Amino acid sequence: MILFLLATLFIILNVLDVTTTGKVLRNGGYEANPIARLLMRFHLFIPAKIIMVLFILLTMIMTEGETGIMTGLICCGIYGFILWNNFRTIRLQSQD
Repeated sequence: MILFLLATLFIILNVLDVTTTGKVLRNGGYEANPIARLLMRFHLFIPAKIIMVLFILLTMIMTEGETGIMTGLICCGIYGFILWNNFRTIRLQSQD
């Protein structure tokens, strides 16, 4: 049950990451990640994001109990931080 919740949260966080990153870029911001920036230039960001999410989800499911849960917790934590930064950037952009 915990693994299912973490997998669902991971998907939601990644959808929000794409959405908020798009908003930051539309408001004049830039992508700080050079790999993501390169993928965006060639319109491969979304396909690469989907593949990455599927890979992480499969890793969570295929590994033994606690390892899958730890993988989910770490990945959700990373994307939680990324989203916090995106929302902070959107707030700062709106103050300009």
